Amino acid sequence: GIAACKMTSQIASWDTKFELGTKSALLLPFSPIVVAADENEQIRVWNYDDALPVNTFENHKLSDRGLSKLLLINELDESLLLVGSSDGNVRIWRNYAQKGGQKLVTAFSSVQGHRAAGRSVVIDWQQQSGYLYASGDMSSILVWDLDKEQLLNTIPSSADSGISALSASQVRPGQFAAGFIDASVRIFDVRTPDRLVYMARPHAPRTEKVVGIGFQPGFDPYKIVSASQAGDIQFLDVRRAAEPYLTIEAHRGSLTALAVHRHAPVIASGSAKQMIKVFSLEGEQLTIIRYQPSFMGQRIGSVNCLSFHPYKSLLAAGAGDNALVSIYAEDNYQVR
Repeated sequence: GIAACKMTSQIASWDTKFELGTKSALLLPFSPIVVAADENEQIRVWNYDDALPVNTFENHKLSDRGLSKLLLINELDESLLLVGSSDGNVRIWRNYAQKGGQKLVTAFSSVQGHRAAGRSVVIDWQQQSGYLYASGDMSSILVWDLDKEQLLNTIPSSADSGISALSASQVRPGQFAAGFIDASVRIFDVRTPDRLVYMARPHAPRTEKVVGIGFQPGFDPYKIVSASQAGDIQFLDVRRAAEPYLTIEAHRGSLTALAVHRHAPVIASGSAKQMIKVFSLEGEQLTIIRYQPSFMGQRIGSVNCLSFHPYKSLLAAGAGDNALVSIYAEDNYQVR
């Protein structure tokens, strides 16, 4: 039930020793493992039940660095770790959770030929279709068949600004949502003739960029949630209208991260003011975490990333100012 989604107890705090703070983190589905990466593209793997390091490696040796996102590919099988660099380069690793065992499977540019994409490339992966979606400060979204490393589609974004957030549908292969720097939101479907299936400006009159976007939990293909840097979170039903049916004023002018659980009816948001909030899909605030993980009570600065466990009520949070990754669970969480 909802009570299980409160996630008020911190079950682990990991000092990754990242010099630049944690940029992205993810929880593996079937083992108590968290993977994290920083802007230098250092990747670290940690067991949060044993509080022990598992592996650490560099994504590449090049001088030009910057991290966009970590994604898990084929999670039900021999899972692969996809590391997206902010310049659009994608590297896929296997055996990443074995000490010194990581092997690079492939590397390619997801924004090939789009010089304008800049250093702010955003990506997402869709397991059902096998598609990788990539965009950024550019006027199109590229759709890749990841298995063949083949560019399938170049979809015009039909917007005047770049894309700041991307999220693939868990229900409909070929469908994905995009949040834009100008605060607009669009849904695209690779399989429809004109590709663009929905457009809204849920954050108006605010014009700050969309920080996070996602399809709502519970496999509803019609409902999305969009979070603006201005601090508001908007809930939209694509069948209804361009007007949000629910608004949460989550963080005043400092929203930095959004996470949407795949199954449980919860979302989480983080702010530049060391604050994490967990909400129900009805907009009820279930939890507020004032992020002070050390016994010295030191402030840890901006919440850089939030990520739910694919199945459990677990939330990983990474900080910008120091290297802590904290994991939160419901009160009755049992270590193994």
